[in-house]
Amino acid sequence: MKNARGRSAERGAVLIHVAVLMLVLIGFLTFVVDHGVMWVARAQAQNAADAGALAGAVAMAYDANGWTDQTPTGPARQSAYQMATTHGVIGAYPSVIMASDVVFTGFPADMCPPDAGGNPHCIRVDVYRNQVRGNALPSIFGQVFGITAHGVRATATARVAVADASDCLKPWIIPDKWADNYDTTPEPNSPFWSEDDTYERFDRRGNPLVPPDSYVAPSSTGPGTGFTVSADRGTRITLKQGSPSTSLESGVFQPVRIPRFDGGSTGGADYEDNIATCNGLPIGIGDILQSENGNMVGPTNHGVDALIALDPYAEWDTGTSSVINSCATANPSCGRSPRIVAVPVFDTEYFYSSDRQGLPTFRIVNILGFFIDHMQGNDVVGWLTEAPGLARAATAPIQPNSSFLAEIQLIR
Repeated sequence: MKNARGRSAERGAVLIHVAVLMLVLIGFLTFVVDHGVMWVARAQAQNAADAGALAGAVAMAYDANGWTDQTPTGPARQSAYQMATTHGVIGAYPSVIMASDVVFTGFPADMCPPDAGGNPHCIRVDVYRNQVRGNALPSIFGQVFGITAHGVRATATARVAVADASDCLKPWIIPDKWADNYDTTPEPNSPFWSEDDTYERFDRRGNPLVPPDSYVAPSSTGPGTGFTVSADRGTRITLKQGSPSTSLESGVFQPVRIPRFDGGSTGGADYEDNIATCNGLPIGIGDILQSENGNMVGPTNHGVDALIALDPYAEWDTGTSSVINSCATANPSCGRSPRIVAVPVFDTEYFYSSDRQGLPTFRIVNILGFFIDHMQGNDVVGWLTEAPGLARAATAPIQPNSSFLAEIQLIR
C-alpha cells in the first residue's frame, strides 16, 4: 500500500505529462490552424491575382487604347489594379503597388510576343499580404513559439491571344476591304475605301482599268488592304442584302450556311436561329462557307429582332466608341452584350475572279466584331468593334492589328 507521499509524487508526474501533451497539442494546433489560415490566404491571394490579370487583359482587348496605353492611368493597368485590390485575403485587402506589381510583360516569350509596335500581349499582377508590406497574416497559436506573423504572395499573368475563329458566327459574309484605286466618286487622300465603292478591275467592255482596284488578304506579317482595328474600329457599317449576282460592293452581305454539328442544315430556320443565338461550332479563318439559296430577307429581319430583344436598351456611344446601357452593365452574368456579334469577311479578289454559277462558296480571311444597332429596311446597321473569339492555332494567321476577335487566357 502506497503512502500519501508516494501518491503526491505520482500527481507531480501526471502534471509533467499534461504539460508536455499541452505543448504537443499547441504545436499541432499551430500547424493545423496557422498553416491552414496561411493556405487559405494563399488561395485567396491567387484568386485576387488571377482576377486582376484577367481584368487587365480584358481591358487590353476591348477598351479604347487598352492595348497601347501602358501608363499607370491607362485602362488595362487601372482595371487590373482595381480588381486585384477588391478581393479580400483573410479579412483584409492585399497590397498591390501599381508601379511594380501591375506590369505589361513579354515573359514567357513564347506566349507573350510583342506586336508590330513592340507592345506585349500579356499583363502580370503580383499581390502581397506579408510582413514587408505591413499587412501580414496574424499568428494565432504560433506566438507561443515566437511565430508572430505569416506572409503570402501570389502572381498571375494573362494574355490577349489573337483569335482566328468564333463559335457564334453570324450567317452573313461581306467582302474584305480593298484598295479603291479606281474610284468614280473619289474621296480625299484616295485610294480610300468607303461604303459607296464597288470593286472594279475592268470596264463594262472588259478592258482593264488603269489603275484597277486591288486586294491583298491579311496575314501574320501584314494587314494587306483589309479591315484593321486601328483604322476601322468605331466605323458605322450598313450590311446590305445582296446575292451572288450583284456587283461586289462594300457592305453587301451574302447569306451563308453555318454548318451544324450533324453536318446538316434546314435552310431558313437554321439561318434565322444562327442570327438570334449561337451555333456553337467553331468556324474561322481559312474555312469555306456556302451561299444560302435565296436572299433570306424574312429570316434576317426575324433573327435580328430576336437578337436585339435580348439586350433592348444597348446602344453605341460614338464618343467612347463603345456599347453603353447594355445588360452587361447591370447584370454581370450577361457578359458582353449579345448584340456584339462576329461577322466573317471573304477574299475579295478570289470571289471576284471565281465562277459564281449555282451556289458560290466564300473563303474566310478575317472575322469582324460588329455591334448590331438596328434594322433599316432589310439592311443591318451597326458599328465595327472588338468581340470575343477563339484561338484555334498556336500561331495566329493574322497580325493583332487585323484581328477584331480576341481570346483572354490565364497562362501563369
